[in-house]
Amino acid sequence: MGKVILCETKTAKKPFCFSVTGQNFYSYEEFCYYICQYPALFQEDFVTEELISWLAKEVGAISLAEKLSYLKREQVQSRSFVLTILEAYPYLSAKSIKEVIERLDLLKLKEDWVQKKYYADALYRAGCPKQAKKIYDHLVDEIPDTEENKKWIGAVWHGRGSCLAKDMQYQEASISFQKAVEFGGYEQSRKNYWMTLYFLGNQEAIKEDIANANLPIEKFSEFLEEMERKEERIKDYKDYQKLERAFQLKAQGYTKEYHKKMRELTTKWKQDYRDEMK
Repeated sequence: MGKVILCETKTAKKPFCFSVTGQNFYSYEEFCYYICQYPALFQEDFVTEELISWLAKEVGAISLAEKLSYLKREQVQSRSFVLTILEAYPYLSAKSIKEVIERLDLLKLKEDWVQKKYYADALYRAGCPKQAKKIYDHLVDEIPDTEENKKWIGAVWHGRGSCLAKDMQYQEASISFQKAVEFGGYEQSRKNYWMTLYFLGNQEAIKEDIANANLPIEKFSEFLEEMERKEERIKDYKDYQKLERAFQLKAQGYTKEYHKKMRELTTKWKQDYRDEMK
């Protein structure tokens, strides 16, 4: 039988917004879960007066709020804030809390650019590709170009390409993924590179890359079949035509109309997500 967790705090009427990612939280448990998922986002002093006030007034965690206020006056390290929050109520096991703190401690031991890379990765996974891209942009020049760092540089270019692809900037994304292949040699980077070329309608460049990499030509037909299957699945969605129409408006220069369509779709998708999570 699984462990029964009794929630000792209440659900907030007004959410707390984590300014780094814009994520809203309605409970202590949600906030703890977020810290566990993205500990790299909590390397710096993230405890604000707004957070302390929210904990005290909205979720009734008065004792926790007082402890955080004291720690803030003492100017302690961020790990102390994290540990205090996670241990305040019996939501997480001691093992889970230890793992989070160990991950934070390991990050602190790494070089500054490594910490930034993990921070950017966490931002991307948390749904903030534009913010992550700004960090990747700096990192591609900041990481020392040595033989032992090539894999790291490749990973940063891959992350940058993922951010651009998320924003449908396929031309620039293809360049980033190509750099990722050059430095890191990752198979997924090459596949993502082909995908951006596919969306750009440049299948000849895919063939050329396959030839240059001395890969079997069968890879080309296999990739096309995979992309066709994905496109068929996309077309099954009822919003596909609306999305396609929005892109047509953008291509025709109707920028305002394009942004209006995208806002409507985004609002709908957010509501669909909320309904699904109820």
